[in-house]
Amino acid sequence: MTNGSPQWPSFLVSADKLVIQPTLQSGVRKIDLDVGQSVTVACVGGTNNLLVTGQQTNAAVCTSNSKLSINGVEYGYNQLGCVKQNAPALIETGTCAGSEGVEITVGWQVGSDTVAEFTMCHNKKAALNYYSTNTIDGKSVDADDKTNGRPSFITGGYYADLEAAQGKTVNTLYTQVQQTATIAQIVGSTALANEYINVNAQLFLSRGHMAPDGDFISAASQDSSYYFMNVAPQWQTFNGAHWVDVENAARRYATTNRVDLKITTGTFGVTTLADINGVQQEIYLAFDENNNGYIPVPKYYWKVVHEPISDTATAFVGINNPYNQVLPEDIICPDVCSQVPWVTWELTNVQKGYMFCCTTADLHKAIEFAPDMDVPLLL
Repeated sequence: MTNGSPQWPSFLVSADKLVIQPTLQSGVRKIDLDVGQSVTVACVGGTNNLLVTGQQTNAAVCTSNSKLSINGVEYGYNQLGCVKQNAPALIETGTCAGSEGVEITVGWQVGSDTVAEFTMCHNKKAALNYYSTNTIDGKSVDADDKTNGRPSFITGGYYADLEAAQGKTVNTLYTQVQQTATIAQIVGSTALANEYINVNAQLFLSRGHMAPDGDFISAASQDSSYYFMNVAPQWQTFNGAHWVDVENAARRYATTNRVDLKITTGTFGVTTLADINGVQQEIYLAFDENNNGYIPVPKYYWKVVHEPISDTATAFVGINNPYNQVLPEDIICPDVCSQVPWVTWELTNVQKGYMFCCTTADLHKAIEFAPDMDVPLLL
């Protein structure tokens, strides 16, 4: 099917409960279906429905005319638009990180079925995000919606207790003005905090995605990554440099090799900055009256890139601190970047994010909630 997309496209869901993704063929986005193949045409979220039927879920069959037949009427894909953009559902599906976190599945409620998009592991009590897990579809990621803008981050109903206690939204806690005020409280000096937060030098804490929007295809799925449970404070000099290099490299590997990659991206530890006395202090975005910290600024970001068919994987680790010297003990697992040929970016610039690579087994030894895979071969 190649006849364009409507303003708010419906999802085509296969019999095995997967969203059928487009591929890029000679520069054109196409959805490949077999003649006679049955799919569900879905518009999900609240009062959403398919414009031509008024229903959220619609049984359809691919015809020889490269159209979908619904209730005996053939439609081109450009006619299968929704009333509004598909909206995800958040479903708590278990515990994670031992019993400290709750696993939240972000997905699409198609009738009585939930079609999963990705998962997040979130600690409600500490407002801490451990990791998110998603898939890069190597055959489809180049066909992503490149015109989609960046939506605002939302809490999805989480963080309510923290926001009530702080009298501030999570979004406010992330603002550069509030970052400066909070860091000034931690280091004991507004002047020193103003040195640490320097917007002109890109030295501020951004909302660093774990499962990044660029790994997803449709505008709706890209927007589904904008939950605060899927981000952590990340220095922008790192976020816009070495970390995006890792994300782009993983997508290039998937598209070049036409493989799907399972991606798990997480955080670990709490970064520190020197106070006015030169003493290293842990950095958080919020504190309670007992000086307990919430929304920690991670010391490390890590990403496990796993190719399931060949069962090969590489773990990437970056140090999220543009100010502190990297010490030997900061390298928490043996560095194997020299054995990963598709690592072509600079690694050791501290301001851009000092990076190293590990086997999955070594990463799990250092971070117990990282995937316990023990995949000996590097991707």
